[in-house]
Amino acid sequence: MKSPEDTESFLSEDGRVEVVFDLDELSDSDIALVMKAAVEGLNYEHFDGPDHVTVMITGDERIRELNRNFKGEDEITDVLSFNANGEAAGDTESSRGGECGDEWPEFDSSVEGGEVDADRLGDIAISLPQVIRQAAENGKSTDRELSMLTIHGVLHLLGYDHAEVDEEKVMFGKTDVVLAKIFDE
Repeated sequence: MKSPEDTESFLSEDGRVEVVFDLDELSDSDIALVMKAAVEGLNYEHFDGPDHVTVMITGDERIRELNRNFKGEDEITDVLSFNANGEAAGDTESSRGGECGDEWPEFDSSVEGGEVDADRLGDIAISLPQVIRQAAENGKSTDRELSMLTIHGVLHLLGYDHAEVDEEKVMFGKTDVVLAKIFDE
């Protein structure tokens, strides 16, 4: 894995989605797929407001560190979302308000001098090794799992949650609709 200073960055054509990675390599098709999933997730919601997102594709070590520092859970996870104000977005009590108090992860150059871009919605971190494991466990393609987790992260940034059964139905229903748009076109 590369050091945080050695991350590579790619920007979507509309400038709303940046994909960064600190892995030794990430295929062009994976980068394009993550961009497409994030843009489609934003477009599906017709979100009026901040809509710039950075998606970091990383390894197990980095996602575990982020999960420990921001949610207080010392384990590998698949996806984490961070609102533009630096708080972890999600469905657990420990993720609300950044209670673990660690510094903003700064996935890209969007947080300069402590100021956040007004168009910035937030950041998403995804563990590619965990994506690969989950896809195999669930009998799904890695592409579909990577897209699903990207959309999941975007929906968390847009305020969706799945702590309650009703919330889960709504959030996963929206995820399925966007996935169908990506894979059934």
